Amino acid sequence: MLTPARRATSSRDAAAPSRANTPQQAAEQGDIVVVAIPLTAYAQVPAGPLRGKVVVDTANYKPAEHPGHLPAVDAGLTTPHELMQFQLPDAHVVKAFSNIFFRHLATLGRPAGAPDRSALPIAGDDTEAKATVAALIDTLGYDTVDAGDLRESRLFAVFGTPANGAHLDPVGGFAAPGRPASVAAVAELLEQSRP
Repeated sequence: MLTPARRATSSRDAAAPSRANTPQQAAEQGDIVVVAIPLTAYAQVPAGPLRGKVVVDTANYKPAEHPGHLPAVDAGLTTPHELMQFQLPDAHVVKAFSNIFFRHLATLGRPAGAPDRSALPIAGDDTEAKATVAALIDTLGYDTVDAGDLRESRLFAVFGTPANGAHLDPVGGFAAPGRPASVAAVAELLEQSRP
């Protein structure tokens, strides 16, 4: 699913919800387009209408759950999110939202400066695009930690890496309420994932 999100230009715009569309409609309408698909379908994302746009890649590569494999990823030659950037050469792909369960995303957001405000890692090859996504994430009540370029998405987008489970209760997992993870905590978990 591709979902367009528009930059808020007034308080009324800020309250306007994002909506699901066909891939073509979402690509044409959004200032920021969120892609949420099984990564094996990355080649179906339309490149032309996304030219020059910020694309937030939320997809996870889990061959055990979604049929199909990406041989270049399985061989360690690239990351799934670099493949998305290859599919969208004129867009600015930023990897985000991989390390938080969607239910926890809705409950862990806090105002800026709150002592229990959580952070989400992001990765991308374009500094300005990452700043745009960080601003979007801030409106949802989260800080961000820049993990580096898209290749570094492997530090948090791969299930089982320390940063991937930053907001999961180690005992209750997805069934338990999410737990806050600060900028410092997420940065430390990213470092633990580095080879």
